[in-house]
Amino acid sequence: MANFKHIDGGVFIGAQPAQQDLKEAKHLGIQTVIDLRMPGEVNTSNEEMTSVNGLHYVNIPVNKTALVARQIDEVERAIAATPGPHLLHCATGARAALLIVLSRARQQQWTAEQVFKEAQSIGFNLEDSPNFTGFVREITAE
Repeated sequence: MANFKHIDGGVFIGAQPAQQDLKEAKHLGIQTVIDLRMPGEVNTSNEEMTSVNGLHYVNIPVNKTALVARQIDEVERAIAATPGPHLLHCATGARAALLIVLSRARQQQWTAEQVFKEAQSIGFNLEDSPNFTGFVREITAE
């Protein structure tokens, strides 16, 4: 689980987990894995890997070039509707960081700069991606 960052409130984020990561996650008490990868991004079924390790599985496909606000809602609903702690992942962890930080930004009415700073504090530079930067500015302007 060294590749995963504990955010708070029982939420961990990170990159695509390996089988060993999921075993460790289960051992640490994580109960639900929320996969943000698109179909076809992986060769092995994340759902099968997760269920083999006795974890709940939710897939919310997030296309990093076509981000939509409802995906933030879907992450919030998935966290509320499934047992935690939760592990959110994508290929690198950036989409997971983006959506979890934007969820908190909505709740706390953060500016785009506050979102970028919070993401940076957990190890993700959202400003490296023009798609992420534009999405953050769109969501924080609502």
